[in-house]
This record gives sequence, C-alpha cells and structure tokens, in this order.
Amino acid sequence: MPHDELPFPLSDVSNGEWCPRPPNEKQRAVKKLLLEEAEKRAKRLGMSRRQFLRTAAGTATAYMVMNRVHGLDQTGDAAVLPVTKEECDDPAAAREKFKADYFIMDVQLHHVDTVRYPNVAIAELLRFRDTAPPGSSDEEILYLVGQMNMIKEVWVDSETAVGVISGIPNGFPLPVDTMAATRDLVNQYAGSRRALSQAMCDPRSAPTNSTSIAQLEHQVKDLGATGLKCYTGASVPTPWFLDDEEVAYPMLEEASRLGIRVINVHKGFPSILGPMAPPYVRSRDLPKVSKDWPRLSFVAYHSGYGLDAASAGVTGIDEFLSEVNKVPNSHNLYAEIGSSFAVAFTQGPQQAAHLIGALLRDLGPRHVVWGTDSIWWGSPQWQIEAFKTLQIPADMQEQFSYPALTERARGSIFGRNAARLYRIPIHERRCEIAADQITKLRRELGAPEKTRSYMAYGPRTRREFLNLLAREQVSG
Repeated sequence: MPHDELPFPLSDVSNGEWCPRPPNEKQRAVKKLLLEEAEKRAKRLGMSRRQFLRTAAGTATAYMVMNRVHGLDQTGDAAVLPVTKEECDDPAAAREKFKADYFIMDVQLHHVDTVRYPNVAIAELLRFRDTAPPGSSDEEILYLVGQMNMIKEVWVDSETAVGVISGIPNGFPLPVDTMAATRDLVNQYAGSRRALSQAMCDPRSAPTNSTSIAQLEHQVKDLGATGLKCYTGASVPTPWFLDDEEVAYPMLEEASRLGIRVINVHKGFPSILGPMAPPYVRSRDLPKVSKDWPRLSFVAYHSGYGLDAASAGVTGIDEFLSEVNKVPNSHNLYAEIGSSFAVAFTQGPQQAAHLIGALLRDLGPRHVVWGTDSIWWGSPQWQIEAFKTLQIPADMQEQFSYPALTERARGSIFGRNAARLYRIPIHERRCEIAADQITKLRRELGAPEKTRSYMAYGPRTRREFLNLLAREQVSG
C-alpha cells in the first residue's frame, strides 16, 4: 500500500537524528482497522478508499480507530481525542471539526538543499523512491525532498502563518545560506514576512567553518538570521554542555552581542549524534545556563523526548521536567514539541495528552512552543488538526495534576509564544502563497506538477536510518 494513502503517519518518522522504531502491535492494529473502516465509508460515499482517506472524514475515522484500539472514549468529558460518528461518515461535518482558526507559528522546518546535494541517493534513503509515482525521474524524486516541496507542504497546504527554517551545525543537508535563501523566497512569494531563518553554531568548530562562533556575525548581519540553533551532542569528537563556561559561554556572549535573544538547543532523540552523544542531549545543563544568562531565552527542541524508558516515564519527558523544576517559575526556559508531539500522538492519543499536560503543569502555557519537524513528517497540517482536537480529560487532570488544555492555552502554544520570542506581530498583514504561484515557480525551475500529498518523508525503518547515517558521514 502506498505510504501516502493514509491521512497521517501511524508510526515513527525520523528527522534523521534518531532511529525510528518498527510499528508496534497497536499501531499495526490501527492501520488494519482504519483501512477496513475507510473501505466501508468510501463505498457508501461512492469514492475510492484513497479518496476517502484524503477527506476530513478520513482523518476523523483515523481518530475513531485510534480511540477504539487504545480503549479510549470517543465522546464526552473523558475523551482524549473526541470524535463523532457523523464526523466519520460525513466529510462536510468533519471539515467543521477542524475549522477553528489560530495564529500558527512553526519553529522547526527543514528541507534538503538539492542543488548543493543533487545526488538522488539522498532522496532514496529518505524513502522518496517508494512514495514517488511509478516511473518518476531522479529530478522528480529530488523535488520531494527539496525547497519547493517544503514551501508547498508548509505554506500552501497547511494553516501555518509563520515558519522558522532550521538546520544542523555541519550544514548537511541544509547549509545556513540556503536556509536564508529559502526564507527570502517564501517572503518574496508571499509579499509579506512569513518565514524566518536561524543561525547555526557549533562552538567547537574551526573558525573557517560556516557554523563556527567566528561566522555568527556573518550569519546575523549578512544572512539575516534570527535566533540561534545548536546541538550539544553533535560536535565530533568532543560533545559539550550548554553550561560549559569555556566552550558554550563564548558562543552565548557573541550571540548576545549580535542581538540574538533566543537560543534553541536539541534535547532528546540521541541516536544519530554519535556514540558520545546520549549524555549531552540530556537536560542537566539547562538550569545553570538559564540562571547565568537571564536575558536569553532557552528553547529545548523536542522537549527532551526520546530517551530511555526509565528517563522518559509516563510523560515521555520525565527527566527533562525534573531538570526544569530545579528552576521554579523560570522566565526563560521553553519546551518545543517538534517530533515529540508527533511520536507521542502516533503511540496513542493518551501519550500526546500526557506530554502536553505535563508541559502545561510544569512550564505553564506561555512556555511551550509549536514545532513540527516538517518536512520529514509531511505537511504539518495533520499535526495541526490533531492538536486542535486533543483534550486533557478530567480524570487525567485529577490523577496527574494536569491543567485543562483550554482554547487560550492552545492558542498560546500554536503561535503566540513563538511570536513573543521572535517579536513577530501576530496581527501583521500576511499574504497567502497561492498554489498557482508555486506552480509558476515550479515550472520555471523545471520541476514536476504536484498535488497536495499525504506523505511523510523521514526514515521509517532502521535500515533507512542507517543508510542515511552512512550518507551523512560520507558527506561530512
């Protein structure tokens, strides 16, 4: 079955930073039952199963099936992912379910620079050969991983208002100058500010490296970077901690001098960052650095998710929360939920409720930031719809002291918090990027015509992950 037939991924999709797990028994059961339920509803509506699964009713049916497999209520105050039979049967009713309008700012977006890395093997390793139409050329497959498809998936095919282009310190497969070029292209075609790009820094890099401390001024003043992204576990051969006064603090000093206010750091998902990495992607350095640098805001990407089961606990982020709680009422610590929300949701809606409930309880609604790790998970629209629907039921609130996920809290997470961090006016006029503009530019670039996809683009198996890792090591 083509991977893009499903309304959203039902198991792990890696961003290349961690090894995806194979689908578990419940995830396999969800897929089987979803295809059966979709077949029945599609026949009643006079459409193919594939067509039905691309409707809002297809998404609602997936929610119904997930609830059933995980033994959760479908409706009422106890429901984590409330859905009605009418929404599963009627695409128009399901569209109403997802109609709520929020300002959405996604702080974790990626693509591959297919001009600098034109080898189609990269696309094949990220399973694009599997999802491309039969007979697709190398150029058509590369398009899926590249700049234009990411712009289409995010700014045309989702409700994302503003997005932040992010990358990795070694520049593979998205160099800092390409991040800035993508940002400028989005804003050019929108005729308004709808994209930002981050500076990338590895404080152990040689001064001539594009992501070294010495190059930060170029990234900020010449490339227009906003905010900084770093990976404490990625330096080879010696990782570092963010509270290391000799290694990290010179980077923070230079960032402060250049006017950077937001420091984004990878926390969690240790797999790809090397044999020395796991201790360095833990969150033990956040309390000290946040207290030493009160004028900077520190955003933990992935919220420390993806560690071993003992450290994860019921929330998936117990260890991260224990470190955050060492700095009670911190004004400058934030959690970003790229991949962590998607992984938790596909593990089961109740897991997503635990993740969000614990973050609301321990950090508060003003300190959780929306990110999706797209393009690897496909268009972020499915995650937006899932978060619109998610509830933290009363029994979980009582048992775990979680607050409710109110509409105000949902709106803060979706965009208001990131807008405050990056000083983006929420009510600023923003123009849409019309699909025909993307079409025009794709034709100018010689790329193929595409319709909205339901694909996920990151590695889905251990073999794909290891192949990608080998490719990165060769390119690095």
